[in-house]
Amino acid sequence: MLIDHYGTLMRTFFKNSGVGLTIEACKDFHACKWPEELSNRDTSLALYFDAMNEKNQDLIKEIQSECSQIITFSHFLPRQELCPEKRMLFYPNLPKIIGSDFLEVRLRSIHGAEGSASACHVFGHTHFCWDSMLDGIRYVQAPLAYPRERKRRMNGGEDWLPFCIYCDGKFADKLMACFWSEYYSTNPRTPHNTQLAPWVARFYKRR
Repeated sequence: MLIDHYGTLMRTFFKNSGVGLTIEACKDFHACKWPEELSNRDTSLALYFDAMNEKNQDLIKEIQSECSQIITFSHFLPRQELCPEKRMLFYPNLPKIIGSDFLEVRLRSIHGAEGSASACHVFGHTHFCWDSMLDGIRYVQAPLAYPRERKRRMNGGEDWLPFCIYCDGKFADKLMACFWSEYYSTNPRTPHNTQLAPWVARFYKRR
């Protein structure tokens, strides 16, 4: 219902060209077969799926004219700042297979280049709980996660409940227990720092 009333569902998938992904770890490489003109090693897939949103332009204009708050949705991430830096991750190639620059451009075309207090984008895929404002848009992920992740108390644990984004004409208050977005609210990203986080270093030392 939120998709129908407040925004548009955007689907996209992005693989950087020549990144040398660990293919064995990415099921998409094995489960998906694409026509010859589409490849998961360049931007052709992302552009193909992004173009599917063009058919919704009239609906988007109608929503923009009638709604004071708009929520857009996507499974994948629209920007890399919504994922921890690779040195923080057990699987460092994760940022290469989680989103699309075209997705960010698409949602900015809906919310406006500068965003607004009434703009919100909900995303998923990475299972990292997230709630942050970036360039005028609120980005939220409240993942259900896998049962094994909930048993580790991830994202609220086994008592996880759906997060209410919008109610009674206003957006909900900030989502709680968002470790990584809280971390980056006080710690700048340092992409040139290649030192592994302590927990990642311990993980690889044991292997």
